[in-house]
Amino acid sequence: MNNILSHIKTILIQTIIGAGIFYFFLHPFTMVLYWFELSDIPYSLSKFQEIFSQRLNESFSFNMRGMGGLLTLFGAVLGLISSLFWIKIKIKNVQIDKQQKLLHRDLSEIIADGESERVEFKSSIRYDYYRKAINRDLEKVIAKTITGFMNAKGGKLIIGVDDDGNIIGLDKDLKTLKHKNKDGYEREIFRIISTQLGHEACFSNYISFYKLNGEDVCVIDIEPSKKPIYVSDTENTTFYVRTGNATYPLTVREAVNYLETRKL
Repeated sequence: MNNILSHIKTILIQTIIGAGIFYFFLHPFTMVLYWFELSDIPYSLSKFQEIFSQRLNESFSFNMRGMGGLLTLFGAVLGLISSLFWIKIKIKNVQIDKQQKLLHRDLSEIIADGESERVEFKSSIRYDYYRKAINRDLEKVIAKTITGFMNAKGGKLIIGVDDDGNIIGLDKDLKTLKHKNKDGYEREIFRIISTQLGHEACFSNYISFYKLNGEDVCVIDIEPSKKPIYVSDTENTTFYVRTGNATYPLTVREAVNYLETRKL
């Protein structure tokens, strides 16, 4: 009931504002422009001010009720349309806010349940908390984990959470990037995926950010792949698969057997 009354109030206010703007401002302004067009006098600011003051009272006279009424109606319609758009945006924002709250609650529960066949925690993508410095080998660990999920049933890789489920955030990771924001972080993850798994693998990974306990965490939702995905570096190409709460490399024979089994 309160929402309905609030929507009605919004419609009335914006409709009245739209009608008022067109009647009290646009109406006399239009008359001045019309006068300049008919009189064929060169436009100047001083002349505009002079004519505007002369035409102002006339625009509100009874003789101009037709034009005034038409502009007022037009303004009211635009105000009505804008109010409906505003209400639609407001409703959508409320829905998004509710969804975000549900997602935050669900994510907190997922982290509390710990790592599993479908969930993995990583502290960072390149900042080494033990060495207190950048460690590019951590990027390979991220690539291996994503590959393992893609070759199995898919899952979530949550970054900014340590192995014990403590939320440590992304601040130290972000400081190692050229673009020290979420967009830069997302681009860095997709760079890792693209260079080590292949460009097509990017389309099976969806990145989102959440704030938990005052800290930002990154969630990569990973879809299972229909074809085998390998991690490629300068030396080796390796097949990884997620088993239980860990990711394991498979030999060529093991990978072939695994893929044959998955087809059944």
